[in-house]
Order: sequence, then structure tokens, then C-alpha cells
Amino acid sequence: MSNTDTKVKILLIEDEPGFRRIYSFVLKNAGYEVLEAEDGEKGIQMVLEHQPDLVLLDLMLPKVSGFDVLKKIRETVSIKNTPVIIFSVMGEQREMEHGMQLGANDYAIKGFYTPKDILSKISTALESTDKKSDGQLNESNSYFLSIDPEQPDSLKLQKAFGLPTALKCPLCNKPLALELELLPTHSRTVGHWFASHFLCKKCHTDF
Repeated sequence: MSNTDTKVKILLIEDEPGFRRIYSFVLKNAGYEVLEAEDGEKGIQMVLEHQPDLVLLDLMLPKVSGFDVLKKIRETVSIKNTPVIIFSVMGEQREMEHGMQLGANDYAIKGFYTPKDILSKISTALESTDKKSDGQLNESNSYFLSIDPEQPDSLKLQKAFGLPTALKCPLCNKPLALELELLPTHSRTVGHWFASHFLCKKCHTDF
């Protein structure tokens, strides 16, 4: 991120002062503008007022829980597409899963993920948002994963899917992409969170 670029604004909603201090330093050092809220009520006010580019959200917050903050974000038209990465602690597996079902983009476990890991998650979430705004990803939560035909596992996938060429379109001979589409919450079953198919992004043929 160059000094001439407008800084990406990140809102950190976290009640632990030490955690806020550490990650505020890490984020600012990485070139982000950082806003802080120490409880869920203030977090909601700040996300509505400042409309940050991304929210780092603790689940267990005073006054208003992280779950309710996330619900408010997803229910409010002006901020509903804001990327949200939730923080949890070890042993909160069910809470973390609930947060993902409510619409969080990603999660991080405190004390398990390093600051470098968090920065990587932030970068990925922001890139996904940019692609959606450019029309490269649609609003049905579809994601494209390009697969390198030269990788060793490509042959396994080729055999598994019965592809006539090594992960290349049989019509135009261009590399295929694997489209992953997140299923709506109401249609998900245990172990089935997404549907997938191969797509040629040149001739737009499904396989």
C-alpha cells in the first residue's frame, strides 16, 4: 500500500485493551487506518458512522454481543457487504460456526493465529470484496478457484471428474476453473456447505 493510496479503514471491535493495543499496532504498521470500539454497542455506532472497509469482531462483547453486531451489519443495506472476520477463543467451536452462519467472511482463534496470519486473512477478505465490486464474483456467493494443469494432483482430479483433457476445456483448450458456490443456510446439511463444478471462463461452458 503506497502513501498516495487512500488507506483502507479497519474497525477493531474488541473489549480486551491489550489485544486491541497489539492488533492496532500491527494493522497501523501494515498501512491500515484503524478504528477501535471496546463494546458491541459502540461497535455498531462506529460501523454505521464510519462504514469501514473491514471489521475485526470479537464474539464475546459487553453491552451487545458480537453475534448481534454481525446481525446488524448484515441486515443494514448500507453496510451489509462489509467483510467481517470474527475472533474466538479455543473451545468456542459452536460459537464460531454460528458466527459463520450469520454471515462472517472468516474467523481467527485468539492465541492460535499469528498477526501475520490475521493480515493474510484481511488481505484475502478485501480482495474478495474488490472482485465482487468489479463483477468478477456475483452476489450468489460464488468463488472461482483456478487449477494449474501442471500440478501433480491435477491428474487425480482429471480421473475423478472424467475430464477428457488435463483440466483444460475440451472445446477451446483453455485451463478450467473450479467454481465453488456457498449453499444457502437453509439448504445446508452436515458436511455439505458448497456445491461445485468446472467452468471454462473463456467459452463459459460448464462441466
